Amino acid sequence: MHRIIRSPRLPLLAALTLTAALVLAACGGGGGSENSGVADGSDSRIPAGAPFIDQDRLQFIPTQLTVKVGETVYFKNSETALHTVNIDGKNVSGNMKKNDVFTWVFESAGTYKITCDYHPQMKATITVE
Repeated sequence: MHRIIRSPRLPLLAALTLTAALVLAACGGGGGSENSGVADGSDSRIPAGAPFIDQDRLQFIPTQLTVKVGETVYFKNSETALHTVNIDGKNVSGNMKKNDVFTWVFESAGTYKITCDYHPQMKATITVE
């Protein structure tokens, strides 16, 4: 007769491993490092290397971005809160739900203030050269 003898430590080890994995996943937020303003290609709707602003943790990330005239800027809502993209006070995106992506092409050089209708603390600046 054969029996499988299980170590009492195995369930504890499995529980600790699962807990560590969940904590790391929760801390990861949007797939790794802080957004530098350049898409990493992890979202198929946003080309790798494209100018990108994330709406996460009730803020725009990054808060400053520089792009060229005619370049498409991608905005993504990565959280459950509703957001908008306002450019110089005008809502250009409508309501954005979690995982919505909005694009905008800046046709003129200048400095543009980006805000959200729902969260006045959300502010960013896009400089178009």
